[in-house]
Amino acid sequence: MTTRQFQVYDGDGELVATFPEWEAAHNWAHLRANEPVTSRPVQIEDRVERRTWTIEADRCRLTVWRRRVEYGYCGSGDLRHAANARKHARAS
Repeated sequence: MTTRQFQVYDGDGELVATFPEWEAAHNWAHLRANEPVTSRPVQIEDRVERRTWTIEADRCRLTVWRRRVEYGYCGSGDLRHAANARKHARAS
């Protein structure tokens, strides 16, 4: 069984933690983003699955690394409309 590491970075690009499980990384990153001295946004990278989660204190955005950019959100329901509007965005 291969263990993936989810790498957590502060907004200044500094690696601050790694986790073998997504849920632990996600929960910790939201806590980290709530700390007043943390440079935001906090990001979680999964280089195996080619995904980055951008974390704010109360929400997050998923970016899938493909030629066609895909987004997903957690948190406030208002963000779902923004995700649908960007569904067909393209990366250059």
